[in-house]
Amino acid sequence: MSKQLYELQAQRHRIKVVRRRITVMIGLCFLLLGYILLAVNPDTASEWVLIRVVSGFVFIFVGFVVAVLPILTRLTGGDD
Repeated sequence: MSKQLYELQAQRHRIKVVRRRITVMIGLCFLLLGYILLAVNPDTASEWVLIRVVSGFVFIFVGFVVAVLPILTRLTGGDD
């Protein structure tokens, strides 16, 4: 019975690790998209510049929350 319990716990741990990695990858993609949106051509109309800059900072903030904060939480021992 304890072997089955150990296997079940190992499977849950693997699922948790995969879910964390996918979450971090999605957050890094949001960060990258935010930086891409901030790269504005000088010939761009001012309305589009404002939209791109605001959306770029939003994506950077969301990416930071999704990717970096869980990593920092794990490093400081808050998510055991």
